[in-house]
Amino acid sequence: MDQVTLALWGLNKDYTVALVGLTGTLIGAVVAFLTMRYQVDRQEKEKQLDHATKECGQALLKLMRLFRKPEIQVTSTSGVTPNWEDEMTDQMDVLKLTAPLFQHKELRARLNATVDILTNWHYVTFDGPNRDEYEESSPVIRQVLQHAIDCLGAVRRGVRQLPAETKVFSTAASNIDGFWEWREEERPAS
Repeated sequence: MDQVTLALWGLNKDYTVALVGLTGTLIGAVVAFLTMRYQVDRQEKEKQLDHATKECGQALLKLMRLFRKPEIQVTSTSGVTPNWEDEMTDQMDVLKLTAPLFQHKELRARLNATVDILTNWHYVTFDGPNRDEYEESSPVIRQVLQHAIDCLGAVRRGVRQLPAETKVFSTAASNIDGFWEWREEERPAS
């Protein structure tokens, strides 16, 4: 039977052995290349995650420090120094730039929600339109930032499920939404 197969292909036994050896070598080379490519891609993703985690973590910690500074009474009626505001804007920009680098969809959403809360930090303690002055916001913001840090740490440890949204986190987001809804209702009709 082997003689017939070889005759059909027009090859003798020596060429067939060489052809099988060459085919095996080519298949081995392709498999080695694909394995190497997979490893390089995985290492690149790991490096990107390390970089994003480091940058995001540093930004969250700097923001945490900003909301501890004694130079600011963080309420909706008091002002902040230009340096403080510039530093906060810089760190929020870092968060905005690093959030899309994470593969974890829920983490990206939490980080974006944190940025939204920080953008409207004056209103995290909004308790309705009848209040002239709102409670101090900085303790609430520090808890929101701690929640973001906890989520970042969970993803870095490889946990699939993020920690549940804290009550402070969800209340802050809800209060901000309530403030903007109230403002929209108060706007004079044109």
